[in-house]
Amino acid sequence: MNFSEDVFLNFHAHQAMPEDDEVVIQSLFLQDNLITSKSDKIFFTAGLHPWHADQLSKIEVVNRLEKLLESKLIIAIGETGLDKLKGPSLEIQTEILKAHVEVAEKYNLPVIVHSVKTHNEILKLNLDLKSKVPWVLHHFNGSKQMALDFIHHGFYLSLSYHINNENSRLSEYIADLPLHRIFLETDDFNIDIKSLYKITAEKYRISIEELKKQIITNLNHLVNGK
Repeated sequence: MNFSEDVFLNFHAHQAMPEDDEVVIQSLFLQDNLITSKSDKIFFTAGLHPWHADQLSKIEVVNRLEKLLESKLIIAIGETGLDKLKGPSLEIQTEILKAHVEVAEKYNLPVIVHSVKTHNEILKLNLDLKSKVPWVLHHFNGSKQMALDFIHHGFYLSLSYHINNENSRLSEYIADLPLHRIFLETDDFNIDIKSLYKITAEKYRISIEELKKQIITNLNHLVNGK
């Protein structure tokens, strides 16, 4: 599966209404078990969000993911992850995250990770599991050192509105991150993906067209390994 370079990729959103020059990766909640569209501008990930990690058992997660994968429209597993501020215990969240990784490894798919106040735990778990598939931290807004640590260990970072938030450290150091490990996303926020591209291109001092091409290259590498 190869993706056109002449589009604005929105890496992570829960509602998908792409314009003609956009492609959206829509994150599905596994408990809903629904693929809502078969548009050539919408691709899917599926996972049990850590807030809901106690709603399905580990075996139910595996079975539902494998069933959805039969559609051939799922390009990554997740979002899954850890959240110290909301959801069931970290022990439950961790077991469910491991179930997602198990499926991702079996089918050679990337893992989309939600992390709130758990960056150290996520990195340790990735190393402990010796995961061979790439992990993407979506809506990343940590420190520069943490960002570089994740990238050093093979992670991708998907960034959102914090890149233009003067109160966010990310807005200060984004251009220090290697562009081949970056995605952009709107998540569930009322922001325009094109504005994120404009801001990011300005910070890296490149054209929007160059940025579009690089991010699609990143996606092809993430999904296809090339």
